[in-house]
Formats: sequence, C-alpha cells, structure tokens
Amino acid sequence: MNKVIGFVRVSTLKQTTSIKNQIDRIKRYCKKNELQLIEVIREEGISGAKKMRKGFSEMLDRVEKKEIDGIVCLNLSRIGRTASQTLELINSCLDSDVFILDIKDGTDTRTAGGRMAVKLRAVIYEEELFTIRENIREVMRYKKANGMKYNGRLAYGVYEKNGVLYEDEYEMKIIRNMKNQRSRGWSWYKIMKKLNENSIPTKENGKKGWTINQVKKVYKYHYDYSEKPMLVK
Repeated sequence: MNKVIGFVRVSTLKQTTSIKNQIDRIKRYCKKNELQLIEVIREEGISGAKKMRKGFSEMLDRVEKKEIDGIVCLNLSRIGRTASQTLELINSCLDSDVFILDIKDGTDTRTAGGRMAVKLRAVIYEEELFTIRENIREVMRYKKANGMKYNGRLAYGVYEKNGVLYEDEYEMKIIRNMKNQRSRGWSWYKIMKKLNENSIPTKENGKKGWTINQVKKVYKYHYDYSEKPMLVK
C-alpha cells in the first residue's frame, strides 16, 4: 500500500470549516483508493503566494528524503499559487518518484497527461493570483478616491463613520504643523522628537510614541497627492 501525506491550506484563520472539509475529503479518498494516509500537513492563515511557508517546506523535505510515495490534495491551488514554487515541488516529486494526486481535478502525476496538466495549472493559478491582486488594488483605489474606508486600519488624520472617511480636526492640525515644520527645514527626527515631547498620541495610542517611519507615513499619506484620498470635512 502506498504511503501518502495529505496537504491542506487556507489563506485566512476564519476558514476553519474549509480545513475540516479538505481533511475529510482527503481521508475518504485515501480509504476508497487504498492509500495509507500517514499524516495531513496543515497551513492555516497562509497565502499560497507566500515565499516562506513551514508546511510547504516540510512537505518538500519529505519528498526529497523519499519518506513518502505520494501527496494527496483537494486541489493543486491549495499547494501553492506561484508557478515557481509549485513547479519546484512537482520537479522534486518527479526526481524522487513521488506522485501527486489532485482529488478535485482527478489528476495523477503517474501518467504523462497528469504531469503535463499539473505543470500547466501551476502557471494558470499564478495568473489567477495576479488577476485577484489587481482586482483588489482597483477596488482600493476606487474607495480611496471616493473617500471610503478601503482597508482595516485608519490613517492618522481621518476617522470613519458608516464606511465614509472624514477629516479628524485635531489630528489634521498636527499634520499641518508637520508640514509647516518641514517647510522650515526640520528633519523627520526633530519632528518625531517634538511630537513625543508634547505627548501627542499616535493613532494607536502606543506607549512607545512616534517613530520616524510613522511621521514619514503620515506626511506622505496627506501630502503625496498621487495617494491622497478624498475626505469629507
């Protein structure tokens, strides 16, 4: 009986149901096809496009050490979204005589057609990732241009009400003062130091106070006009 490992992944920690469903389907598939499932490697809250992935590295290590005969996944996109990373695994599997079984598409790399199919899909999944990212960026650009909340964190100088961004009067005074200081030749360090000396709180009210990067980010957000959003005053 062939020894196999299962691989499951979800990109957010909220998708616990998806993890359970993937594992359940892999177990049923292995039992039906007389495969010895020795372990299921899980990646939770991990993007398939991320370069450093503990689960993926562990799976690759098992393949290179020839500890298994095969890998079973619900869909190849669960393994990875970048062509280079997925092809690295596929080629390592071929070198180590380890097969990949894609339950959803019925692909088996023990056949020539299966090997070609997984390589082609690796490229397709990467292109899908590019499309998804561009769609997200387009939505964010639209919301930003129209004064709508467009990410999970609010920038210094604004507050949100019913999904619309408004100028925070107190914080905007601080920002305008930053601009005035910069026009007089103040360094980012000097501005940061003055904010902390005057106990001006950051957006998150952090105990450590302002950093140079925070000051730069706030200034760029409001005075780099290619990025400045439309706010309701």
